[in-house]
Amino acid sequence: MSEATRPTLTPGLLGALGFVAMAGSLATDLYLPAFPDVQDDLGVSAPVVQLTLTAFLVGAAIGQFSVGTVSDALGRRRTLLVALSLYAFAGFGSALLPTIEGVIALRFLQGVFGAVGAAVARAIVADIAETKQQATRGISIVVAMLGVGPVFGSPLGAVLVEWGGWRLALTGLATLASAMVVVTALAIPESLPPEDRHPARIRPLLGNLGRLLRDGPFVGYALSYGLTYGAFVVYIGSSSFIVQSVFDRSPMTYSLAFSASSLCFVGGALLNARLAKRIGAAAGLRAAHIAAIAAAGALVVLASGGALTFAAWVPLSCVFVAGIAGAMSNTTALALGRAGFAAGAGSATLGLFQYVIAAPASPLGGLWGDDTALPATIGMAVGAAFALCAALSARAAERHR
Repeated sequence: MSEATRPTLTPGLLGALGFVAMAGSLATDLYLPAFPDVQDDLGVSAPVVQLTLTAFLVGAAIGQFSVGTVSDALGRRRTLLVALSLYAFAGFGSALLPTIEGVIALRFLQGVFGAVGAAVARAIVADIAETKQQATRGISIVVAMLGVGPVFGSPLGAVLVEWGGWRLALTGLATLASAMVVVTALAIPESLPPEDRHPARIRPLLGNLGRLLRDGPFVGYALSYGLTYGAFVVYIGSSSFIVQSVFDRSPMTYSLAFSASSLCFVGGALLNARLAKRIGAAAGLRAAHIAAIAAAGALVVLASGGALTFAAWVPLSCVFVAGIAGAMSNTTALALGRAGFAAGAGSATLGLFQYVIAAPASPLGGLWGDDTALPATIGMAVGAAFALCAALSARAAERHR
């Protein structure tokens, strides 16, 4: 690929990458309001309905790890087009099936193919970016758009369920997936020229993964990314019962508070994009982690003393979430900066760390029941602190090398 034909990280391309990266988050945020209707329509229990989400997350973990790596061999654009088409097909199919078993199976496939959006979007930014600062800015913008998903995904899902039940919600999700296919075809160029691709054989692909896992700084940044996301998942998984049970607020109040934190996630990622050129990814990562740890630590102190109120929870959780967004952006850029020989495999490995750590972290906020916010705030603070330690270790190993 010559310099004349090499794609650049234009605002339009970053917007397109951010849109397709939403595939995984929209598949959960838009679908969650449909749970009660699925239960009533198919006559199954709530835990069985929750298996549709579990199946999706398991599929996403597999998809992040495998499809991103495959794109190193087949190219980014082709991988996106095929995977997103299958993602849309699974969505339309799941809306038509009469049994919960069929819905669970197709939601698993949606997870596998929907995960390609975020994994390949990160890899494309890493392919095109000419400097670490440009990569950090680009990834920050993609992460910011990921935060937009919850702002409109959950309300849109609620409206679709009210209009036509859970089947219309899944049809709406599949329609958005079809739009992602169109956007990929029209606005996302190939970023990995044939001469830079790896053989489409298992052994070389596994060799790339092994090379990454032997790279101490890369593993440190990937671990930091996973721990950062794990702290975020503790917040997401416990925020509903904290607001509604601990603070005795209405579902609408919770929805507004969660939307505010989602906007702060977007703001944190965009602020990080502006700071990338000025202070660099490593300094930005430390600042973002410190902000998240300080906010979560304040929540721990207030919760342990019985002084945590809704008025304190909202601004402190917003600062925490903004710090998380900056930390996720910077760890992604720093990790993929060490995976230039196989950005798809690097992005896939980040996704694997993300889901492996997030899965056990999700229920930690409710360990002591739904009448206290203390375990959730401790989980948020400890996760962010461990993430900072992993990042500092990666930076130290990088300097040593």
